[in-house]
Amino acid sequence: MLFLAHFLFRPSESALPLLPSLQVVPSILRWWGGAAVLALGALLAGRVYCSVLCPLGTFQEAVWRAGGRRLSGYAPGSRARYWTLALVLAAGAAGVSAVPALLDPYAAFGRGVTQLLRPPMAGGIDSLAGFLESRGLYGIISRAGRIPFVPGLFWGTAAFFLVLTLWSLRKGRPFCDALCPVGTFLGLFSRSSLLSVRFSGENCTGCGLCGTVCPQRCISVKERKVDADRCVLCLRCVDACPGGELALSFAPPGESLSRRGLLRTAAGFTAALGLTLWSAKKDGTVPAGASSWDEKLPLSPPGSKSRGNFTKKCVACTACVTVCPAGILRPSLGEWGPEGLFQPVLDYGRGYCQYGCTACGDACPTGAIESLEPGEKQLVSIGKARFLRRNCIVRKYGTACGACSEHCPTQAMRMVPFRGNLTIPELDPSICLGCGACEYACPAEPKAVTVSGLTVHGKIRPLSGGGEGPTVAPLEEFPF
Repeated sequence: MLFLAHFLFRPSESALPLLPSLQVVPSILRWWGGAAVLALGALLAGRVYCSVLCPLGTFQEAVWRAGGRRLSGYAPGSRARYWTLALVLAAGAAGVSAVPALLDPYAAFGRGVTQLLRPPMAGGIDSLAGFLESRGLYGIISRAGRIPFVPGLFWGTAAFFLVLTLWSLRKGRPFCDALCPVGTFLGLFSRSSLLSVRFSGENCTGCGLCGTVCPQRCISVKERKVDADRCVLCLRCVDACPGGELALSFAPPGESLSRRGLLRTAAGFTAALGLTLWSAKKDGTVPAGASSWDEKLPLSPPGSKSRGNFTKKCVACTACVTVCPAGILRPSLGEWGPEGLFQPVLDYGRGYCQYGCTACGDACPTGAIESLEPGEKQLVSIGKARFLRRNCIVRKYGTACGACSEHCPTQAMRMVPFRGNLTIPELDPSICLGCGACEYACPAEPKAVTVSGLTVHGKIRPLSGGGEGPTVAPLEEFPF
């Protein structure tokens, strides 16, 4: 419920900012030592994360319990989970972030809430606010921000959750047991965890009740064993056991690892070491520009540093999309290439990046967008404007304008004498933030000002006080 509230409402204003940072994939992406800490945690307490902190696992179990279906007992673990983990690690090492993003349970849950639940919730809130305002009652309810509708992401997310819901009704936690790379990674260590569910004595009657309530189907009554690499420590079996045979306990002295258990743990440490080295690898993105005036490179939010850093760390959870007050962040379909599917991109057709806003960086749990102080953010250049003089209505129609200059927060677009009493924009690239205010405000068609992204973010020339200081544009109103 806490994660549901976190994604339904604005995360940066949430009272629970720590929640996303406790997720496995964001922790690994944000901090180079995250994988090692998680491995040690799994050695101590197994896959307790899956039952306590994973929102997608909780969703599956809630669906299964709502259906009231009892399971048929023990089923061997699927080998597909190891192949899935290998695929995710290989894709991440190759820079194809779409695969980890699609299979990360935290990101999948976030996309489900923001794409399927938040839009109708926001519509209801806005309708209620409009109803109250029509009767002269203002300020009682704030209007909710809208999530940009991306058909591919919406229908893909809807199909994923429909399949997962039907699957969970029949199988308990099928994604956790068969596909989840996070669960499989933790399972490599939990096979030998210090704390786990064990058969504690000789009182088992073989009733099999424990197997019917286990959502992972990992308890074999016949062999009197619990597959510790699959058990998520939900403890439903402990509560159900009539004889008290099953208990959460520490490993008894002298319990030795099997050869298979040692191999799994070694494989886990190898994976953790690889993740640590990968997380610590420096970004090697080379600055590059568009090859032509007509080409526009995609823009990543301030704080993302570079295209390489952004596409490497973003899991497309859409938390930043939810908090953007301007509504200009939307999930991408092709701007970042197939390796960056659904990773957010700035869309200046919807608005522009607000000068003093740092909400996206505050909401990002992975470090793909680092949190910046407002003063620091106001010096970061994420793109460069291009002024196409031939399209400007001042030149085409001899009409006064200046909308781009009026909305430029740094006065990188300033008006200079043109003909008679007319003035025309002139661009100073050294103080252009690439915020898109000029492009959005430009009334010309086609646009006389467009903004192209930078593969490596830069810094503008510091603005001194007085006349050169930034002019904050009126952000709430459309310029014309």
